[in-house]
Amino acid sequence: MKPLISIIIVNYNTRELLRNCLESIRSCLDTGYEVIVADNGSSDNSLALCEDFRSDGRFRFIDMGGNLGFAKANNRAASEASGKVFHFLNPDTEMPQGMSEDYKHALAAPDAVYVNPLTNRDGSLENGRMPIPSLGNLILWDLHSSKAKYWFRGASVIISAENFRRVGGWCEDYFLYSEDLELFWQCWKHGIAIKPLPTEIFHFGGGSSRNTWDNIGREIMVQKSTRIFFRRNFPGGYFWSRLYLLAHVLLKHPSAAGTFIKAWRLSDGVPQ
Repeated sequence: MKPLISIIIVNYNTRELLRNCLESIRSCLDTGYEVIVADNGSSDNSLALCEDFRSDGRFRFIDMGGNLGFAKANNRAASEASGKVFHFLNPDTEMPQGMSEDYKHALAAPDAVYVNPLTNRDGSLENGRMPIPSLGNLILWDLHSSKAKYWFRGASVIISAENFRRVGGWCEDYFLYSEDLELFWQCWKHGIAIKPLPTEIFHFGGGSSRNTWDNIGREIMVQKSTRIFFRRNFPGGYFWSRLYLLAHVLLKHPSAAGTFIKAWRLSDGVPQ
């Protein structure tokens, strides 16, 4: 019988985090799911550490043959998925008890895209709503946030296979960062509602990027990807939205302004 849920995980050098994620899935769920791990050319023996999962028919591993980036690897795995609903999940997460109920809800009401709250190491919650960063929407967010369009981080995204195809999958213009912003923007454009689910997923955070870039390097990549988002959707709007956000940073988080400005300047020289 075909699985109802396809859990898709893109891995790149997360080692024990990946194994912990897979163990949590196996201990929390019983039937009706498959797990597809798309490995982006890891060099840390991540897959060898998870070798025993291969004997479980619910778990599959696909070697991408190199680091294709988050979007391409997700799309490749999704093309081989059989479920009615896809759950795109980061490997640096831990699935809790209660996810079966969330899956039942997503299966019963597949017209929406769903996100879970993420619990950080310190117990704080992340993955709150963030405004689509066009200048007009940012201003609306400050004046009347309930009317503004928003998005969520892509560490846990649940969407029907049908709607995933409707929005065109993950946009492969992005290597890393802002592909989640693009996905939710496409959901808005296609009239697909965005809804939260109650079950909190534990998030260790930065499983792949922490091993690749320092803070400034990561911020440069974020701004590079944000430029791509604007080029695709709001041509000419990048400068004014960044200027508006810089004013916010200076007012609310002045200690972070230096990193923001440096990354903005350096991202000009990063190939698009």
